[in-house]
Amino acid sequence: MLNALELSTSDTVRLAVPASLQSITTYVLLEQERWFEKEMAFLRGWLQPGMTVIDIGANLGVYSLPMARLVGATGQVFAYEPGSKTRALLEHSRGLNAAANLHISPLALSDSERIGRLAFGGSSELNALGESGAGEPVRIANLDREEATRGWPSPDFIKIDAEGEEERILAGGRNFFARHSPLVMFEIKAGDQINEKLRALFPAIGYRLYRQPGDAPILVPDDPQQPLDGFELNLFAAKADRANALSQQGFLVEAIPAWAPGADDCEKSDAFWRGQKFAQQFSGSGGTDADLDYRNGLAAYAAWRATDRPVATRCAALAFALRSVREACTRSPTAGRLSTLARVACEAGARGESVAVLQRLLKILQGGQLNLSEPFWPASRRFDNVVVGGQPGNWFVSAAAEQFETTFSYSSIFAGASPVLEWLCRQPFASSEMERRRVLLAARAGQRPKVPERLSVAAVDHLNADIWRAGMVPGTTIAS
Repeated sequence: MLNALELSTSDTVRLAVPASLQSITTYVLLEQERWFEKEMAFLRGWLQPGMTVIDIGANLGVYSLPMARLVGATGQVFAYEPGSKTRALLEHSRGLNAAANLHISPLALSDSERIGRLAFGGSSELNALGESGAGEPVRIANLDREEATRGWPSPDFIKIDAEGEEERILAGGRNFFARHSPLVMFEIKAGDQINEKLRALFPAIGYRLYRQPGDAPILVPDDPQQPLDGFELNLFAAKADRANALSQQGFLVEAIPAWAPGADDCEKSDAFWRGQKFAQQFSGSGGTDADLDYRNGLAAYAAWRATDRPVATRCAALAFALRSVREACTRSPTAGRLSTLARVACEAGARGESVAVLQRLLKILQGGQLNLSEPFWPASRRFDNVVVGGQPGNWFVSAAAEQFETTFSYSSIFAGASPVLEWLCRQPFASSEMERRRVLLAARAGQRPKVPERLSVAAVDHLNADIWRAGMVPGTTIAS
């Protein structure tokens, strides 16, 4: 009998996960109700019914099951998961979702066929081929042999997340990658180390590298001469034909063109900002004529948000917005400008910079310095649609605090709570996720917290109320 929780996610699938907060996947799905990697946002936009997908390192299925739903009954997902206990849960999830198009193989992939050993990590996501510590024997295959055996349709997408085995997987798939032209997503960072060798191997076999800025479903070129953002975990690789097709579909930009806003863009920006629900509460916010960089930065950000514009133009506008708002903050770092900069930087894929700006903003706000005399954007995109009510200052601070809590780490399982979490949970603007974070941290610390009433009631942003209400979240208690 599997000792598992069956959790709903925002990808409209149910996943069977270990009933333990020591499992990274369990904790993250209880906390965020989705996996923490941004790349699923791209796949939601791009994957279509009928596509063929290969998931190497499927683990508990945070990618496999959503992808199986996206490619539909006419598509197929081939998932590789060598760990027996993890695979049993993945197979259970396949049944929960009636995902007959998900094919699960009990193999690890590497450069050759052999019997090897899967060494267990502290959580199944950290299992890796190796000889030290506890583990289990596993069969190892390679892509070339698997293709010859299975006769796959030409794959559209491959995800490679194999805890250090990526280079050998490429070596064992030389013919496969030469014959086919899938879009590949691969883990570029393990721990604190960027795999620069892997960053060079794909171009050597004819694949250009791309990254996803923020969580927009768009890929832009990776510049190997530039350091990656500290939060970047994955890169994409594609041959020219696949890249051209993605470009034609509006999912990829081969080069960022030169762009600058004109007077028309500034007028559209003003109207765009005034049309936001929250802007009505800040009617005292005047124009930005005193600082041309900031005004142009706002205009560029509005152009980025205009989905009727060409994708390349939008990406150029976002890059311009980041430079301009950054420059304006260098001269006059008001709370409103810093909030805007944090927002723009995060959407541009400069998450490390965004987190640093948020730290600076929260320090300013602690001192009571709140200058909102010109247009601004709340640090958290969610707050665009959160009613301000009679507490505009509190709304503004809550947006910055929530954005910091959700971006300073991939999950609170890795870094604990930010200094603002307890305060945030007492505010009327806090999301259900903030309350889940507070309770999960206490439960994992052995404090046996009671499940608050809010987490016992289902909501749009709280999908697993039945699990919480029944006292099934490990380490929690329910009111008697």
